[in-house]
Amino acid sequence: VLIAVAIAVIPPLCGLGAFSEWLYRALVCLVASCPCAIVISVPLSYYSGIGAASEVGVLIKGGKYIEALAKADTFVFDKTGTLTSGKLSVNKVNTVGSYSADEVLALAAASEKYSAHPIASAIREKANGLELPELSDYSESAGHGTSAVYNGKTIQCGGSKILSDEQKKIANKDDSVFVIYDGQLIGSLNVSDTVRPEAKEVISQLKALGVKNTVMLTGDRQQPAENVKNELGLSECHAELLPAQKLELFKGLKSKSKGACFVGDGINDAPVLSASDCGIAMGFGSEAAIEASDAVLASGTLKQLPKAIKIARSVINTVKGNIIFALSIKALVIILAAFGLAQIWMSVIADTGVSVVCVLIAARLLKKKY
Repeated sequence: VLIAVAIAVIPPLCGLGAFSEWLYRALVCLVASCPCAIVISVPLSYYSGIGAASEVGVLIKGGKYIEALAKADTFVFDKTGTLTSGKLSVNKVNTVGSYSADEVLALAAASEKYSAHPIASAIREKANGLELPELSDYSESAGHGTSAVYNGKTIQCGGSKILSDEQKKIANKDDSVFVIYDGQLIGSLNVSDTVRPEAKEVISQLKALGVKNTVMLTGDRQQPAENVKNELGLSECHAELLPAQKLELFKGLKSKSKGACFVGDGINDAPVLSASDCGIAMGFGSEAAIEASDAVLASGTLKQLPKAIKIARSVINTVKGNIIFALSIKALVIILAAFGLAQIWMSVIADTGVSVVCVLIAARLLKKKY
């Protein structure tokens, strides 16, 4: 507008021609400078990207998360239910003291009765057919496990963090779930998991896309975590973490990268999902994780993650391309108009014509193969 006013007023005042001639040139500039091409095509590019992602099973909750996904060079993963199948099984029940294996298993299953954690599901499945005792005052603490009251005494079921220093000396270090009744360790369960079949290929694809850091944060024990890290070729892993420790470590990784995305599925992952540039939840994960996330892998697998990154980057490239294309054409017509070399029909093309082209380029994202 300021350029058009200057073209319309200054030259006639300087005696460089008739006012009507310079007014015409100013109108050509004004029409050409209309921002429709950018104002329409940029949001449409993001909408097209969200639509394209949904077609491959990735639900992205907003345009800014596409940008975060496109520039991220660090991807951080939870272990159980994300990099691993989450289909755990109880291999062995070890006892301490006078309790039998069935009694320990029944108490553990009763303690985990209302938990949504994959380990809890495995324990309940193993105890199928056993008569479970009636417990009361159930509670669950993220990263620690569950607790309840049985015969007026507290029973705890969880990882090694619930053990005292003395109990750690007698506990089976290969086991991952421990049962404590009235302050005494009465048994433990060995629970195993398997790596997702697509996980190794996904990590390789992420590296091929230029992702510098692939990190795993887990509350599981160090040795199983190291095994998964080595099998998948991850950059690093951190084990035996509480949710607050996960969050602290993630913030450190985020500060050292262009952008950091976290992929998780459990209630323990909600704080980290919220803190990430683009938090990605597994489709069959907990409601807390899905609510806290910015994108959801609806299929419940990692297969679509590389495609989501490709779509996000394609959106950003399209946005940049449209902006450069539109501004270049408009600048050319404005310069030509200032020298009297552009007609009004050229400014209409620079406005409406460029808008149509930019819209078509943005809509092309919906049909592009990723």
